[in-house]
Amino acid sequence: MKFLKGIGFVITKFNHIVAKAASYLIFPIIGIIIFEVFCRYVLNSPTPYTYDLIWMMYGALIFLGGAYALDQDVHVKADILYNMMKWWGKTLINAICYPLFFFSSVIAFVYASYGLMVNAWIYKEISRFTLWGPPTAPIKTVMFIAFAMLLLQGIVKFIQLMKPPAKVVKGGDAS
Repeated sequence: MKFLKGIGFVITKFNHIVAKAASYLIFPIIGIIIFEVFCRYVLNSPTPYTYDLIWMMYGALIFLGGAYALDQDVHVKADILYNMMKWWGKTLINAICYPLFFFSSVIAFVYASYGLMVNAWIYKEISRFTLWGPPTAPIKTVMFIAFAMLLLQGIVKFIQLMKPPAKVVKGGDAS
């Protein structure tokens, strides 16, 4: 059990480090946008590459923050009824909903993004949004890695949610 706890800690710590590093992508995104606005409206010469750079960097920022958001419980959800339940009710809901909705979706995303990533590298796929046409393999690789990180963090979270509270009071609930 200690071994699993250690692996869970490493996965969570790694996801936190990656998310913090990815959060700094906002600064080059802002810089590129300012540069594009200056070129477009002051110099009357828009650049052909800023659109692709921005969507790829912003995509990386969002994807790489997903596992961190799951760990910190900051994603959007409606949990009014869930919060009123006792721990065993919450455990039952988690035992049904995580495998049915979360794991099935994330496994499908991992599988699909793996295929997209491999094809992008094999066929040297390029973006068709602009004339610049940068390769899409790097962002598709980031997407695959991010979904794999989300799956691992989901496993850690699921195990944490299945454990009973530290102290169960006689009569039912510690919460």
